[in-house]
Amino acid sequence: MSELLEVRNLSVSFDTPAGEIQAVRDVSLTVKTGEVLAIVGETGCGKSVLCKSILRLLPDIASIKTGRILLNGADITDYRERDMCRLRGRVFAMVFQNPMTVLNPSLSVGAQIAEAVKIHSPGMTRLAVEQRTLELLRLVKIDHPEERCKQYPAHLSGGMRQRCVLAIALAAEPELLFADEPTTALDVTIQAQILELFREVQAKLHMAAIFVTHDLSVAAMAADRVAVMYAGKIVEIGTTEEIFRNPRHPYTWGLMRALPALAGGRRRLYAIPGMPPTLIDPPKGDAFACRNEYALAIDYEEQPPMFPVTETHFAATWLLDERAKGLEIPVPDFGCSDAEEERGELAAEPDILLDVQHLTHVFPLSKKETLTAVDDVSFQIRKGEIFGLIGESGSGKSTVARCIMNVYRPTGGSIIWQGINVCNPKAFHTHKKLLQSARQIIFQDADDSLNPRKKVCDIIMEPMKLQHVRPPRGTMRAEAAFWLQRVGMDAAYLDQYPSALSGGQRQRIAIARALSMEPTFLVADEPVAALDVSMQAQVVNLFKQLQEELGFSFLFIAHDLAMVRFLCNRVGVMHQGRLVETASAEELFRHPKHPYTRRLIESMPIPDFSWGVSERRQDR
Repeated sequence: MSELLEVRNLSVSFDTPAGEIQAVRDVSLTVKTGEVLAIVGETGCGKSVLCKSILRLLPDIASIKTGRILLNGADITDYRERDMCRLRGRVFAMVFQNPMTVLNPSLSVGAQIAEAVKIHSPGMTRLAVEQRTLELLRLVKIDHPEERCKQYPAHLSGGMRQRCVLAIALAAEPELLFADEPTTALDVTIQAQILELFREVQAKLHMAAIFVTHDLSVAAMAADRVAVMYAGKIVEIGTTEEIFRNPRHPYTWGLMRALPALAGGRRRLYAIPGMPPTLIDPPKGDAFACRNEYALAIDYEEQPPMFPVTETHFAATWLLDERAKGLEIPVPDFGCSDAEEERGELAAEPDILLDVQHLTHVFPLSKKETLTAVDDVSFQIRKGEIFGLIGESGSGKSTVARCIMNVYRPTGGSIIWQGINVCNPKAFHTHKKLLQSARQIIFQDADDSLNPRKKVCDIIMEPMKLQHVRPPRGTMRAEAAFWLQRVGMDAAYLDQYPSALSGGQRQRIAIARALSMEPTFLVADEPVAALDVSMQAQVVNLFKQLQEELGFSFLFIAHDLAMVRFLCNRVGVMHQGRLVETASAEELFRHPKHPYTRRLIESMPIPDFSWGVSERRQDR
């Protein structure tokens, strides 16, 4: 395969009032025709900035300091905007993480796909454009394309929206597709479908792709090669088999050890210690040294070069230097341990904290049409229990959570919290302060739940201010700094606005705000979906620690089944608004009874590190 894209020693910086942020530092990589390269790493490591630099979609405050970008051997680094416009769509295309930020809610999906077709083929007739639009919808496997063309984004599920965004990106059949976290917000079955669709389209069009993700399991399923980024640099790169079978950089070890699917029965997930360094003033030596338990003295003085492991596998770590060969470095075991630690089961029949009985909620669509989102759902959550709720998008999980938290008023049924019927308006208003203090919710979409006009400090402290609670640590700012640190962020972010933060950082702010009240009951609606694997481990460990220290209970809604299995005592499975199965976490995952539950569990992407990749990928 010939080299389609070559990036040589690329460095990209952002000029901010606080200083120059070195977001991408001396990155070199190649992508061959028809190849899929996955870029993995923690939030803020420079993955998205690298892709946007190649596409030249950076804001005005960003600039390419050094390096070259070669496309089919031609240097495009200094191309003007009008020259890049000719490449975007025809040569480059991008699928972003959140389809709702790409799709126009006021236009039908057919009109938006047709617009992309007309831009790249201005001479096409109206009939030809309509036929091409339907062809693209069929290519991305959208059923009933004639009907879907007339629908608006709000009428489609998350997976369907992502398919429409992919159809727009494929309008001109680009040579290189950038996919920036395209499956992060999707449940396991839809994620599996989208990944399979990406592979089929990529193979059919013989298109190269750069797949940005923080999910190593997704990278194992989707990619031919994997590049691991940390603090703006690529620290390891190789074929998928090489990276997963024989990782050589300590940072890659840490990412793999943090996967909940490989927890091996441990009470805590492995979390990489510390936090990534600020890139305003990067450390002198290896940026990972302060978090690296295997760091050598030279790591604090000099940046390591890329050492070859094989002809296709390279890693930037001094552990591969000739001078380190005499050292005994215990390489972590990434296989699932057979030794099961005690999960810490609940005491026999603790008191019931939340009792949901025959909950029903109906949304009116028009004067004659309604949608039953929740249909006769009943379950209980006991004190000190973590109850998981799983199911596909649209199954009613979030609606149940919002009914419990009085965001929605249920159509029928009852919700009893510590003897208080929260569905009764009179009872709710009588105990309003107690209910709002002792119960907190973390919403799935941090972008919508954070006030863009408030600083991080004010956002975290908002619940305390509303409830007139005196901060235990003296001042509101000290309290905000404490909770910010608990979710893995530095106090330097206190004066930032949400728009200046990454998606994962905004989600951590939402979690810190909910935890600041130290609630007795927490509803967590996809709280770690936007976080990278190492930060997921830190946040989930924090949930477990606080749950053990404070004894609070919570309802944990997630599409990461491995995380649900690790964290929850009991799990309920929702399908089309109904609760179809409930059991203890281990019983449900070992012996699922309902066919839908079995289908969910079979869709879990679990890489086999003993052989490098999952069986699904070996079938390619």
